[in-house]
Formats: sequence, structure tokens, C-alpha cells
Amino acid sequence: MKQRLPIVIALTAVAGVALYFFLANRPRDLVLTGIVTTDDLIVSSEIQGRLQELVVKEGDAVTQGQVLGRIHPQEWKADVAFFTNSEQQSAAQVAEAAANLRFQEAQTDNQTRQAEANLDAARAQVAQGLADSENARLVYEREEALYRTGVEAAQAYDQARTTYDAAKAHVEALRKQEQAAQATLALAKGNADQVSARRAALDANVHQHAAASAQKEKAQVHLDYTEIRAPIDGIVDVRAALQGEVVSPGKAIVTLIDPDNLWVRADVEESYIDLVRIGDTMSVRLPSGRERQGTVFYRGVDAEFATQRDVSRTKRDIKTFEIRLRCDNSDRVLAVGMTAYVLLPLEIDHQGARR
Repeated sequence: MKQRLPIVIALTAVAGVALYFFLANRPRDLVLTGIVTTDDLIVSSEIQGRLQELVVKEGDAVTQGQVLGRIHPQEWKADVAFFTNSEQQSAAQVAEAAANLRFQEAQTDNQTRQAEANLDAARAQVAQGLADSENARLVYEREEALYRTGVEAAQAYDQARTTYDAAKAHVEALRKQEQAAQATLALAKGNADQVSARRAALDANVHQHAAASAQKEKAQVHLDYTEIRAPIDGIVDVRAALQGEVVSPGKAIVTLIDPDNLWVRADVEESYIDLVRIGDTMSVRLPSGRERQGTVFYRGVDAEFATQRDVSRTKRDIKTFEIRLRCDNSDRVLAVGMTAYVLLPLEIDHQGARR
């Protein structure tokens, strides 16, 4: 028994050393093979035409608003010239219609004022004529009474009678003149319909001018579309069209990438996806061995296809989830398509946090 004790102690020591080295060398991080990627921004034309020139090539850095290419502009220049002339013609028609309206309004106003004044004068003359007729009637009645009693001579009676008849006839004439003045006033006011017609014509010309201006603006916009400009700061990744080709709206001419908007994409087995949270920081190792920190900004919510078969007791397919990490690329080391290794920490403390 005493001879076996050293052997047991030795074996225990060896097992302890082996366990120490196993625990010490156990991997603390799961290495995920990822790739640097980004969204391609497709630059296309908004009009159809022949590509006159393409002034950038793959790899060129461009700034927002920079001209990348041009489409033959002759057709659109002709449209701009045509609608510019149409706008000028409609503007002249508006001016003419406005002048006619002002003239018609002034003429109608003057005619109305004159007709009203003539009517007032005619009414005053009728009133005076009625007063003269009333006075002639009274004189006639007195002379008639004196004539019938034999006091007044027949000559005086006849004169009073004829004067009264003349006064009544004069009143009738004045009434005719009043009616004529009323008709003239009605005619002058009727010219207001012509004013309304002139105003309607002016409104129509104004709308035509607005339509011509809109057409001109539309043609100018199309002319501006002949210049293909960069929508963002970026780098030309692909030239999808060549000079001389006919391009259509929506057809890619070049694609741009934003070097400040690259990220690392990697797939995580579902066995470890519970270790990943939005905002987590992980190390990203480049093929050269350099490392930098990446922040998780996306974690897939749907499992993707199975990558391997679990041959354990559960016998299930192990699926994966996509994660994305954004890294600083101010030094422009990262490039689209580059392999990058994401180090997913596996050790967690007693509270469930990674160490």
C-alpha cells in the first residue's frame, strides 16, 4: 500500500497539470470569418438619351454634385427654346388683355357717369317742365273762368289755352328725353358684361402663361438631367455604361460606394447568437493581423440556411444569423470584399456579462 501512494500522488499531479494547461489554453474567443461590404449606390439617368461622355473611371473619388457624365442635350435645348418663346408670347398676350381690360373698364365707367349725369339733367328738366305746365294750367283755368263770365277777351283765353297745351307737350318731350337717358344709362351699365368678358379673357391668358412657364421649367429640368451628377461623396466602384450608349431612366451608369459607410458582415451559429447584442464591441482582425474595434449595429432577426449538422443527441440542423459591425475606416484600410475575422468572446462572468 505504501508503494502505491507515490504513484497515485504522481498521477494526480500530472492530471492537475494537464487540467491547468487545458483550461489555460482553451479558446476564449470564437473566430468568425466575415467580409467587408457596403451598399452600392446606383447612379442612373432620369431621361433617355445617348451618353455623350463619361468623365470618371473605376476607383475615382467623387464629391457630391460632381458631374460624372453627360447625355446629348440638343433635344432638350430645343424644348427649352420653344417653351421660352411660348412663355414670352403668352406674357405679351397677358399684357394686351390687361390693357384691353383697363380700357374697357375706364370707357364703361366714363359712359356710365355721363349717362347718369344726362339722366339727372333730364329728370331735372322734366321737373321744371311739370312746374311750368302746372303754372300754365292755373293761368288757363283762371282765364277760362273769366272768359266764361265775359270779363276776359277771347284772345287772352286762347293764348292761355295754347300756352298750357304747349307746356304739356313740352313735358311729354322731356319725359321722352328722360327715357332716352335711362336707356343710355342701361346701355352703359350693360357694357359691364364686356368688362367681365375682358376679365375672363385676361384670366385665360394668365393661366396660359402659367402653363407655358411650367412647360419651360419642365424642359429646363430635363435639360439639367442631361448632366449626371454624383448624389454623394464616394468612390466609383463600377462603370456600367460606356460613352456612346443609349441609356434609359433607371439604367445604371456607374455605382458608387461610401468608404465611410463600410461594415463587416459575419454569420454566427445559432448556438452563440444569444451572446451578441446591438451595441456590443468586438475585435476585428484583418488579414494582415492588425486588429481594430467594431460595434454591432445589426443582428439578424431571422435564421438563415443551415451550415452544418449537429450529430449530437438532438440531431438538428445548426442555422446561422447575420451580424454586422461598423469599424472606423478613416485611414481607408478597409476595402469592399476584404476578409475580416470577428472575435466573438465566449467567456461570461457569473452575472452573464462577457469578460
